[in-house]
Amino acid sequence: MLSLVEREKEQQQMLRLCEKTPFGCKIAGIALSYGFEKGFSCFWVDRESDTVFCLADGVMMISGTVLHTEETKEFLRAVGPQAVLCAVRNAEALSLPVSDSGDVLKKQLKPGKEALLDPYAVNIREIFGLLEEAGMVEEFEPFYLDLSHKLRHEAALALTEYSGSELSGCALVSSISKKAAVLSALAVAPEFRRRGIGTNLVRRVEACFPGKTLYVFREKEKNREFYQKLGYVKADTWVYSQGLEKRGRG
Repeated sequence: MLSLVEREKEQQQMLRLCEKTPFGCKIAGIALSYGFEKGFSCFWVDRESDTVFCLADGVMMISGTVLHTEETKEFLRAVGPQAVLCAVRNAEALSLPVSDSGDVLKKQLKPGKEALLDPYAVNIREIFGLLEEAGMVEEFEPFYLDLSHKLRHEAALALTEYSGSELSGCALVSSISKKAAVLSALAVAPEFRRRGIGTNLVRRVEACFPGKTLYVFREKEKNREFYQKLGYVKADTWVYSQGLEKRGRG
């Protein structure tokens, strides 16, 4: 049975469950950076299956394995998310349409001393420009507000590489939990590619999270060999499903 996460004890239990999956790390990242009382995010837990649900900005994320498929389908119809992000096994169990999918990669990082960084020593507008050029972002204002908030609360990481005065590459970690983190964006300007900048950025990210698991939600057919060479292995398959409301009415 699904229950809304409200009390502090329930919140701590949910965060512990989130450490089990890469989707859970994304959910924990939202809870730890924005808290449990914000109007744009809600959290639920199915305690029988230890499955966690998070609705944020219209997207429902699912961590764990859905056991009660009919109950979960009814729940999704009632809540009405614009999209769902989950593991392929859950998408199949819930008969969700596949809008996009890819591999979830992971790497268990060696213990060590965490690299010290200045969280404010980045130009968010420049980072946005590079990511926009790579087709990774669309609107500046929500990107700026989210990243600047997370950086202030040490709930995100932004690293940059420059060639002279020009930004040549950047890496973003948008979700950080107690035991894991998600590398959410890596981009190198076209004129600076094949110079080792991407590899150096990933290594710098890894140095910031010793002893943790670093996840990458890789787009289909993109950067497969790059991450393999850096020691990342497939942990799961992610599915992004849109059009649920329209499909439910049909």
